Amino acid sequence: LPDCVAIVNPKADSASPFHYLCSVGIVFKLCHAFLKTRPLPEFDLKSKLDLVALGTVADIVPLVEENRLLVQRGAIEIGRTSRIGLKKLMQVAGVRPPILPDDIGYRLGPRLNAAGRLSTAEKSLRLLLTKDEEQAAALATELDQQNRARQEVEKEILAAAIVIIEEQFDAARDAGIVAGARGWHRGVLGIIASRIARKYHRPAVVIGFDEKGVGKGSGRSIEGLNLVDALTRCASRDCGIEKFGGHEMAAGLALHEENFTKFAEAFCSTARELLSEEALQRSLRLDHELPFTNIDVEFLRWHELLQPFGNGNPQPLFLARAVEPVAPPRVANEKHLVFRLRQGDRSRRAVYFDSATNEIPAPPWDVAFRIGADEYDGETLVGMRIEGLRAAEQA
Repeated sequence: LPDCVAIVNPKADSASPFHYLCSVGIVFKLCHAFLKTRPLPEFDLKSKLDLVALGTVADIVPLVEENRLLVQRGAIEIGRTSRIGLKKLMQVAGVRPPILPDDIGYRLGPRLNAAGRLSTAEKSLRLLLTKDEEQAAALATELDQQNRARQEVEKEILAAAIVIIEEQFDAARDAGIVAGARGWHRGVLGIIASRIARKYHRPAVVIGFDEKGVGKGSGRSIEGLNLVDALTRCASRDCGIEKFGGHEMAAGLALHEENFTKFAEAFCSTARELLSEEALQRSLRLDHELPFTNIDVEFLRWHELLQPFGNGNPQPLFLARAVEPVAPPRVANEKHLVFRLRQGDRSRRAVYFDSATNEIPAPPWDVAFRIGADEYDGETLVGMRIEGLRAAEQA
């Protein structure tokens, strides 16, 4: 442990009610406690909630209890932030109020993280601290470019990882996935682990080793397996883990290359013990049947009161039965399908992301979907995002 006055770590106390907080949430709570004992009248802690929301969403901690409030209020602060750098980053990322967790998780967060993933996070820090508009614009543009470079590195490593996995993976046998190689950039391993976990519906750990065989890895989980619990079990089996940490859905670890096979076997064995057969089956948990006749802006307004959506508070997933296409879907960006769907006398536009290569059954379909605000020519419409579809079944 470091030589310090105190260590503030809710996870060190099993009775603590604050296990769900990430580091920036803990810092915020600590500052709040200090200000109660020694007030600073001119210091507005609430104005720092923009940073708390950025860290909380980007760290993929559960959006439960106080985290919900921190992100909700923090998103408002992002929308009206006085930080010049954050404003410029929002411009290059195409983000505007109202700020949603998806804006943070998929647009702002990746750009802020891009510098640290490929080198150091100094430029991101300078962006958040600068008061110079010209410097802010230059830093935001540079982070955007680094994010694009990060995406290219990610694509290359993901493709290599999938080649390795496809040679070994057996869906009937394997409850977990571990992939690793020399030269894989450590800064993108978490993103790659997340993509692999989604693609194969298995908890996944991806490890990059340097020329000395020293490895750093990132893991992402699926519902039903607490990643830290799984790694704790692995460590108890003397599988070579040097250190690890994280939370239920995401974790990091250190491992030497000579222990890779031993760790992979321990992790897959542990995943098999902890995951039920039902948890290993890819499925969509539907919240409610929602016919097209009930989808309007007023329903969307009530829906948005459930925000912020994210880990621990998933966005509602709806079902529409016996839906038919008005015309063949249009392919967008070579990977998405854009539909005009009809149910009875109502029709709606819907997007099915990353589905251009999917096999689509003959209509009519039962469609699982989520909704969200879609701005068009200054008007708020109800957007529809398809999560899955099947041949229509009898109600």
